[in-house]
Amino acid sequence: MTNSPVTNDGLADEETPFIRNAWYVACFSRDVVQGTPFMRRILGEDVVLYRKADGTIVAMKDRCPHRSFPLSSSKIDGDDIVCGYHGIRFGFDGVCKLVPTQASAPRALNVRTFVVRETSPVVWIWMGDTETAHRTELPAAPWMLDDFGWATAYDYLRVNASYVFLHENLVDLSHLTFLHANTFGTPDYATAPFETEITDETIVVRRTVQPTRLPPIYANPLGMQNVDAARIVTSTFVTPGLSISAVVLRNLEQPVESRVDHHIRTAQLVTPCDQRTVHYHFVVARDFVIGDPGVSNFILQSVKAAFVEDVFALESITRIRRDDPDIHFKEKSIASDRAGVMLRRRLLALAGQEAS
Repeated sequence: MTNSPVTNDGLADEETPFIRNAWYVACFSRDVVQGTPFMRRILGEDVVLYRKADGTIVAMKDRCPHRSFPLSSSKIDGDDIVCGYHGIRFGFDGVCKLVPTQASAPRALNVRTFVVRETSPVVWIWMGDTETAHRTELPAAPWMLDDFGWATAYDYLRVNASYVFLHENLVDLSHLTFLHANTFGTPDYATAPFETEITDETIVVRRTVQPTRLPPIYANPLGMQNVDAARIVTSTFVTPGLSISAVVLRNLEQPVESRVDHHIRTAQLVTPCDQRTVHYHFVVARDFVIGDPGVSNFILQSVKAAFVEDVFALESITRIRRDDPDIHFKEKSIASDRAGVMLRRRLLALAGQEAS
């Protein structure tokens, strides 16, 4: 048994039910290899993904309906998956096609399937109502796709914390000066002016830091070390499965008429594994120095180093919220928490709508 802190009323937390009617990233395209099942736990449920003969991806519950053997430990045969325990064969639609020990396949012996869409480099999954999935477009982030024309790099972290607090972290960048002092934070970031915009669709925080000196992640690839620059950051909560960080970089020492804006964006793809664990996929895309894989790797590793600092913070917070015996402790919000508070209210409302 764990201790649950008393939280602010009306805010989502680690106990909030999952929002199933939303697109989440199940994995990267590279994770699902032809002929090999791939398992991932999503929203508290084990899912197996595999590729059909034509390369399209199938997703279904990772549990044979006969005796609960994991289908991820089974065999792919053409478009079908064959249970590794008793050889029961299921089609890509989850329908049982063959039971080796009897003449007919029982109609009730089917596996639940999930709607998936692959937009390389990511694979999206919808864990809720199928008809709603078919009516709902994928979140718009075309710049992260392989065929968009920007340079991209991507990676994954498993975080032992609630996805609610990861999303809150991603819209609350006032912590950059402190938590990320050794990576991409700068001393002037926390005190820079910012504005918050709340709409029915998104929650947006825009912060302009200028003049500033860029951290190496940006300065080195652009050759902007030790120059006055502008760093304009827009953090957007898009859906329960996606937040976006968009950065504009500008050399202020160049004549105004010759200044060029450089863009780097990060798709932060947040997928709950369970109530206290999250799959954190991220895709970093940029429109400068596009043809240099060394720059791509440098930026990716720099971003990942900063995200590891976020993981430390979130996992530390999770441990304290779980283990502190003071069940009457109540967290207090400050002015810069507005976006995070609204985000948590929205997640709680969405969860409530599904439950009603």
